Amino acid sequence: MFRIAICDDEATSLKLNVALTEKILKEEQIEFEIVTFDNMRKMLETLTKPAQPFDILLSDILTTDMNGIEAAEKIRELGEKLDIIFISTTAAYALDGYRVQALRYLQKPVDIEKLREALLLSYKKNASREKISVTADGKVHNVNFRDIIYVESDARDVHIVLEDKILITHMKISDMEKLLPKEHFFRCHRTYIVNLAAVEHMERYQATMKNGDLVSISQQMYTEMKTKFYKYQG
Repeated sequence: MFRIAICDDEATSLKLNVALTEKILKEEQIEFEIVTFDNMRKMLETLTKPAQPFDILLSDILTTDMNGIEAAEKIRELGEKLDIIFISTTAAYALDGYRVQALRYLQKPVDIEKLREALLLSYKKNASREKISVTADGKVHNVNFRDIIYVESDARDVHIVLEDKILITHMKISDMEKLLPKEHFFRCHRTYIVNLAAVEHMERYQATMKNGDLVSISQQMYTEMKTKFYKYQG
């Protein structure tokens, strides 16, 4: 799922940018989710929460409550890697846009083909870095990290639990742990690795996942798991 945040305090511009983005991604047959903001401070608050991962931000620069460059600086300070596309009526901030590592700087009215090129570039970058390839049932599966709820060890295999199915692959859980991004996954037990974004709630030595499954937390890992979970939830 390609997740896009779009921020503009002008209702007409916001609506147009959403319409163009939806048109492009539907034409390219990309599954997506768009979240809109008409307040940059609210956008910043949402995007800097680890439990709310986005792939790309489309943002105006000149808004009434906050400058887009300033918001981007705060995002980068937190190490957030999401792509940023600035959409503005002026080119005056173009150099500042590159300073905060903006993917593209587009001027209004937006050229749909330039927006398409930027969105597809971001999509391909995120698709390649957010997936793991595993062999299960004699087939190679490309699994998005976000779709993994948890991983469970079973002798010489691991069960990768997704929302709609379970993939069983021949691998040690310690090897699987090395392939998963540490900022989103935590090995809470010798037989379990959880996706922190998929933890519904936790109690002593047990976590309830968003699919309703219960996952054990070892006594040794409980304190660290608790710290990571609450930090991740913001």
